[in-house]
Amino acid sequence: MTPSLDGLDLSILQVSLDRPRAGVREYARLLGVARGTVQSRLDRMARLGVITGHEPGVAAAALGFPALSYVRLNLAQGVLDHVTERLAEIPEVIQVDSIAGDADLMCHVVSTGPENTEEVLQQILAVPGVLRTRTEPVLRRRIAHRVRPLIDRMARDTAP
Repeated sequence: MTPSLDGLDLSILQVSLDRPRAGVREYARLLGVARGTVQSRLDRMARLGVITGHEPGVAAAALGFPALSYVRLNLAQGVLDHVTERLAEIPEVIQVDSIAGDADLMCHVVSTGPENTEEVLQQILAVPGVLRTRTEPVLRRRIAHRVRPLIDRMARDTAP
């Protein structure tokens, strides 16, 4: 079920993306509504899973891991949960998604460079149940992860 968001919810999301460190009081001031209203809307959107966290964005490249690769995994039958648990133990595996198509999982892997990528791939291949991998190194990120255009479109669509 898709949560129902009104214009104020979308405005709160927009201002929180524009000024993530400003705080509830500043959001309320900018939007011309009560602080309690903003807080209750933020709490509701967190309960609904619209807002998923408040941690800072951290760039793996700035931590010394500039190389990103997408690694597709083909698995043996019945090992999905076990493989996922083992992949979570590899720090360079920063995200794993189940996918449809010619592979079972898509891993986002960061590394210090080609040699380190190979080392991480060897760790992945050592996980029981991983049959084979296909690695696609990222040359350059063209569009970073974003949701703002979706929120902006929703706000336009709900405007009177």
